[in-house]
Amino acid sequence: MLGANDGFLLADACSGDFTCIENGLPLLLFTLYANMDYIMHSLRAHGFQGVMVVVNYYSVDYTDPEQTALSTAINETLAAVAQANNAVVADVFSAFQTAASSPFAGGQTCKAGLLNVNPLDPSQMTCDVHPAQSGQLLIANTVEARYQAALLGL
Repeated sequence: MLGANDGFLLADACSGDFTCIENGLPLLLFTLYANMDYIMHSLRAHGFQGVMVVVNYYSVDYTDPEQTALSTAINETLAAVAQANNAVVADVFSAFQTAASSPFAGGQTCKAGLLNVNPLDPSQMTCDVHPAQSGQLLIANTVEARYQAALLGL
């Protein structure tokens, strides 16, 4: 996993202005691709021949089109660099989206219990961006399933 913090930094630098984020996104994605390509190429160059699993990102709120678009753009870049380096992608984006699609959660990963409660919120009704134990378990299960599928050539 690489790139989400860069996305958050861009969003913060733009004060949430989506036009500003869109303008900064090409450089962010180029840098993400270059960094991931360097890491994976270096691993292969030093003899690693096992399965490399690239983990993509969930949206912190699937009802927020701008947040989800940023996750999607990062994920498309991760998929491209994974393919270029003979790696597989563990699709955490879809796993979280499915888990958050209950009528109660309505597409919100926080309401689905997948994210940590924001410790700065006295009401404890909001979340930060990091996965709670349930979210971590879902990520681990998604990675394990993709790894096992890759071993079987699927």
